[in-house]
Amino acid sequence: MKQLKARIITVAKGSLLIFFVLAAATMNAKAAFSPDSACGARSSAMGGAFTAVPGGSEAICSNPATLLELTSPELTAVYGRLYSGLTDDSKIGQGYFGFASPIKRYLQGVGGFAWNDTRLTDAYAETSYSVSYATAVYKGIGAGITLKYMRRSYVSDAYTALDPVFSGGYSKGALGADLGFFYRPRTNYAFGLAFKNINKPDMGLASSDPLPVEVHAGASYLMRTSLLDLDAAFAGPDYTISAGAEYAFQKRYALRMGLSAGNYSRRSLNVGFGGHFGLASFDYAFSLPIGGIAGTIGSHRLAFSFRFGAEADAQRAEDLAAAAELSRAQEKAALQEEKIRVLQERLDAVVRQQSMAPAPQPAPAPVIQPAAQPAPAVQPAPAAQPAPQAQPEPAVQSEISRQIESLKLELEKSRLEMEAIKARAARRAVAAPQPRPQPAPARRTSYVVKEGDTLESIAVSVYGSAERWPEIYRANAGSLGRGGEVKPGQVLVLP
Repeated sequence: MKQLKARIITVAKGSLLIFFVLAAATMNAKAAFSPDSACGARSSAMGGAFTAVPGGSEAICSNPATLLELTSPELTAVYGRLYSGLTDDSKIGQGYFGFASPIKRYLQGVGGFAWNDTRLTDAYAETSYSVSYATAVYKGIGAGITLKYMRRSYVSDAYTALDPVFSGGYSKGALGADLGFFYRPRTNYAFGLAFKNINKPDMGLASSDPLPVEVHAGASYLMRTSLLDLDAAFAGPDYTISAGAEYAFQKRYALRMGLSAGNYSRRSLNVGFGGHFGLASFDYAFSLPIGGIAGTIGSHRLAFSFRFGAEADAQRAEDLAAAAELSRAQEKAALQEEKIRVLQERLDAVVRQQSMAPAPQPAPAPVIQPAAQPAPAVQPAPAAQPAPQAQPEPAVQSEISRQIESLKLELEKSRLEMEAIKARAARRAVAAPQPRPQPAPARRTSYVVKEGDTLESIAVSVYGSAERWPEIYRANAGSLGRGGEVKPGQVLVLP
């Protein structure tokens, strides 16, 4: 490969080819299929720190073992414009298509396939076709394998036609294999390890050019709204250290940032954002080299993903909406009961005051009448002051009683509304099992922990979504170990 580069370096396209291969290969002539070339927008925005992050169908080219945490079929399509702004207006594009889905029969686990293509217009292309499979192997440890066919292609022109390197053809393909491991000992922590090109596929044309074995190791820390990941990658003499962060807000949007650095003064700054709307989601990433590569204003990647299982999600949405409606009705009924209690206490106080107030008022009146002292007649004036209060007392009592009766009617309506909501939920529960029995576990009230369970895996089993583990954590905070640790046989309350 080094000999090839030296022979075509005087050609304009050849120089672009050198630039692209050096950039994609992280300055290593033997690593064209490079770990720095992220497949998706999310991994790119996090600086390539993705070895210990479950990334759905995007994870096929980072660590196939992390596919194990995928809970529903997912399709991802990515378009990238790499190293834009080159002075000669050359275009380096990337396309990625990936699909992954849980497998529930025969080989239980998660399988997927992907197509990845990166090319310099009218000069050079790298294409790979991958098939991946991941499964649990031992006490929460997942393993995954990817088999891939990789191909390098060069464009034939007047310059390459004269080069003896291409006498045997303008393309070379080879089979490669990746192996990955993923372990989540606790809900918040995860570790990943991946070995790429373990068979050292030979991609040389005129001479041998085997790809080096790449070793990727990473650790991630998951918080309620944030995710942190740190990765280290080694490919022969090259190394790359990367760190990424993701922050989710409003349960729909995410902001991401990543930094990466390696030998040959390579450094890059990465940012991105994403959002999901129902079953669909999008992600965008921008990567700017700040060392090692010059003459470019950065790379852009845009990804669109779609998760299948509309019936299950629709049913789940109905259940959540019904639960929210029932919760509102219960809160309304509780507020009405509190108002009735307060008004009843006020009514009792008025009745007590009314029963005590009239007794002293009539006593002074008859005693003052027979007395021939007109002066004490002023006495009724103070006695007359409670009299105006005594006048409205029956009216106040009547008004409070009217409010209480009105609230009791409203309370009865709220209770009837709650019964109607429960009845609708019961009818859906009877109809749901035949077409889609999956939502049934969401109505369970307890769960017995099994060997290898974590809060996240329990949330997947019960609710169908790993993101709901904080609900189980909050409901059982007093009985969990450090970091949300659970023990086999422990009974958890399901909110």
